[in-house]
Amino acid sequence: MKLNYKHLSAFLLGALWIVGMLYFLYGCSANYHFTKFLNKGGKIDTTERVVTVEKTIKVNGKDSIIFVEMPLNCPEVQIPPTRQEIRYKYRLQRDSIETIRYVTKWKTKLVKIEKKAEVKKAKKLNWLIWLMFGIGISLLINLFIFKPLSKLLV
Repeated sequence: MKLNYKHLSAFLLGALWIVGMLYFLYGCSANYHFTKFLNKGGKIDTTERVVTVEKTIKVNGKDSIIFVEMPLNCPEVQIPPTRQEIRYKYRLQRDSIETIRYVTKWKTKLVKIEKKAEVKKAKKLNWLIWLMFGIGISLLINLFIFKPLSKLLV
């Protein structure tokens, strides 16, 4: 008995197509997607809105149009944020915290550098003060001790 591969392949492709169509038709319903939406955090708020409706009424064989305002409950869907939106929001928060840390780190470094500069200036002033003090004492010693001695010796 010989196998006809053309007939076998046509039968398998047809069966696969039928299974695919059945999955497509009965795979998931609107209720499935609605419950999935609610489980992910979706909310439906019903707010009353006024909608004008046209009604055509026949009066004495003639058509007349009447505009009627009717309050209707129109649900407004609030879509929960997607994964990418949540990740983007967290990334912005993280980046802003990192930039604040970076800026404060450099501000503290600048403050430290400024304090070191002030200490160096203060040290320079101390050195100059001591130098002037030494020169003043040497002049006083020269005027009051060595001058009178030199007059006595001469």
